[in-house]
Amino acid sequence: MKNGLNEFLWIEELLPAGTESAPKHGGMAYYLDMKLIMILVENPESTYEHKGVTYPFQIWNGCILPVEYRKQNAFFLKFSFLENHPANKDWLYIPAESENFEDEVRQFVREITKRNPLLGTPVKFAGMPKPAKTPEDEIRKKASKVRKDAKKRENVFLMGMLNKTKK
Repeated sequence: MKNGLNEFLWIEELLPAGTESAPKHGGMAYYLDMKLIMILVENPESTYEHKGVTYPFQIWNGCILPVEYRKQNAFFLKFSFLENHPANKDWLYIPAESENFEDEVRQFVREITKRNPLLGTPVKFAGMPKPAKTPEDEIRKKASKVRKDAKKRENVFLMGMLNKTKK
């Protein structure tokens, strides 16, 4: 695969069969079972800053691991070397400048190979375009407001009746 990755090609070879790739975020994204499982970005001149905050690692030079935010604690307990990527809350990150980068990536690729259900974020497809609004839609919208008002009056009436019976 020609993807612009030079130093990280060995990672691509570790991924399980059936993994598909596509360019994304200046690197290469890998998909497995309709989930985005990894993004490799190789930019040695990458910045340490994102939205005015300086980080102790290069932002766009390493291995991005998409994991839904609410599932990330499980990975932090198992892999203490992971960082949160500042560009997206659903991304964990292994900076390329990490001392044990190769070993850390291999550990995480084992999780991918095991098909850990917590790993990856589902691929989102663009839905069908919404049809243009018609005058009939506006009439329906107005009618629903009237129904809500009528329902409120009905609820007030019923609550009044209920309070009378309690006395």
